[in-house]
Amino acid sequence: MTEVSLFFQRLLGSAAPAAAAVAEYTVDELAQAAQTTVRNVRAYQDRGLLSPPERRGRVGIYSGEHLARLRLIGQLLERGYSIASIRELFDAWSQGRDLAHVLGLEQAIRGPGEPEQPGRLEFAELQAIFADDLDDALIERAQAMGLLQFAGDHLSVPSPRLFSAGVQLYRAGIPLPALLDELESIRRHVEQVSTGIVQMIAGHLVNPLLQTSLPHADQLEGLSAQLLQLRPLVEQVVEAELARGLPVAANRELSERVHQLLQGFLQRS
Repeated sequence: MTEVSLFFQRLLGSAAPAAAAVAEYTVDELAQAAQTTVRNVRAYQDRGLLSPPERRGRVGIYSGEHLARLRLIGQLLERGYSIASIRELFDAWSQGRDLAHVLGLEQAIRGPGEPEQPGRLEFAELQAIFADDLDDALIERAQAMGLLQFAGDHLSVPSPRLFSAGVQLYRAGIPLPALLDELESIRRHVEQVSTGIVQMIAGHLVNPLLQTSLPHADQLEGLSAQLLQLRPLVEQVVEAELARGLPVAANRELSERVHQLLQGFLQRS
C-alpha cells in the first residue's frame, strides 16, 4: 500500500469509527449521521464523489464507508477545497496516482520555468555523430536509460541538454560505453542525494501538515510558495559542492598519476 493510500486510510479512519463499517443507512439516516442534507448526498453521487447505494427493492442502502466518505468530504470543504478538487483528489487516490498535481505542489516540486522539451534526431544524424562506435547494443542501452526513444521514422531525445553534453564528451575522446557507465553511476548518486533532500524537506515542512487531515487550501498555497523558494537554494548547494569536489578529485587523480610517472622515471634513472 502506498503512502498516499495509507494517508487516506488514516483520514477515513478518523472520519468514522470502526463499528460504522457494518452499519446500514437509508439516505435520510445517512444525511443525518453526516450532518448534511439528502440533497447534498445525491449531489455528491451525481458528481462521482460518493458511490451509489446498494439497491434493495426501491430502497437504497448506504454503508459505513459512505458515511466516512461523506464526513471526509465535509472536512475538505471546510478547509477550502472545491468539489472539483475533491473529486480529483479521490480519483488520484483510487488510481494510485501522484497527488502532487492535485495538491497544487507539482509546479513547486518541478521548479520554475517550463520542463525541457524533447529534441528530434534522424537516424542518419545519430550515425554521423558516432559512426562505427555505435552498435545495436549501445542503442538499446541508451534507449533503456531514457536517452533515446524510437518515434516512427526518427528518434526522440528526451533531454537535449544531456545528449549534447554526452556528444561533446565523446568528441573529446571518452568512449561511449564509459560515458554510459558513468551516467548510470551519476544517476545512482544523484537519486540518493535527491532522496535525502526530499526526505529532509518533507519531514520538516510537508509531513507536519499531513498528519490526520489535509491542510487548509491557503496552507497548501503557502507550502507551494515555500518549496518554490527552496528549490533553487538546494540546487545552489549541490552546484557549490560539485564545484568544490571536482577540483579536489582532479588534483587527487592528477597528483597520483604524476607521482606514478615520476616514480617510474626515477626508477629507470
